[in-house]
Amino acid sequence: MPSNGAHDIVFRTSIAACNASSHLRVYMQDVMGKIRESRYEDKWSNGTEKNAIASAKLYSPVACTSSDLENIRVYYLSTDNTMKDMAYDKSKGWYEGTLGKKRFMTAPYSKLAACQLKGPDMTLRVYCQMADNTVQEYGVKDNGNWEKMSTLGSAMPGTDIACTVFKTSEPKIRVYYQHMEHGIIEKCYDSKRGWYDGAAKFPKVQPRTSIACTSYMTSLEVVGIRVFYNTSNMMREMVYDGKSWTEGQFHADCIPGTQIACVSWMNGARPDVRVYFQAGHEISAITEYVWTQGRWSSGKLALPPA
Repeated sequence: MPSNGAHDIVFRTSIAACNASSHLRVYMQDVMGKIRESRYEDKWSNGTEKNAIASAKLYSPVACTSSDLENIRVYYLSTDNTMKDMAYDKSKGWYEGTLGKKRFMTAPYSKLAACQLKGPDMTLRVYCQMADNTVQEYGVKDNGNWEKMSTLGSAMPGTDIACTVFKTSEPKIRVYYQHMEHGIIEKCYDSKRGWYDGAAKFPKVQPRTSIACTSYMTSLEVVGIRVFYNTSNMMREMVYDGKSWTEGQFHADCIPGTQIACVSWMNGARPDVRVYFQAGHEISAITEYVWTQGRWSSGKLALPPA
């Protein structure tokens, strides 16, 4: 008989993931509203009640950033829809971050995306949806204080939001969300140009599809991007190879309405990618798929606590 640990995890839980190459952390919510951490260090472990790091509103979005797992930030919503963060530093373990003190309020149906800009300071960005349905950026500047930053424009109410930072010499951010006509749009930030509309063209998808993205440097200034989304019960991907967008090879069955997380890193000359979503194993377990050596295969079928 399979263990029922997976039944502790919310059906359609939000999922967040971060990594230092193949050292992995995956965050999910349990039925009591607590956010749990599963980890991969040569094998999967944790994910139990003892590995809860925060308490969020039920069905809260979850996002995370990390600098090679030395510092981790996990973002979520409180029961009154204010953004909060839990912080992990290698030297001091987990503690509450400073974002919650600002009481930045989101729409009750807001999702969250977060990224970290590489630089001398840990510069963080979080994206959420406001009550007027615009996507709003908040960030930490050099002084360490959270503040309201750019407004990225109007979006479908309840849209998912995904973002990634390129490891280029100048910081470049890409944000993906769904507009009112159901298409996924790309917003781009370059330090020289500020924010502008990207050229990515995605297939029309169902309203409030889940979106996740990751990027990697295939050479010094050539960026690869993967954007994952779901149709009614199928996972799909769009791939950018530095020149153009194409539909990727990834197809996998999933539960309707699954949330998605992904990470990537360079393994020699090729990227490794991991994708996490609910495929229906043990009902609500999170399933991993693996892109390595240029092909997709299934990874761990049911992450802990399953």
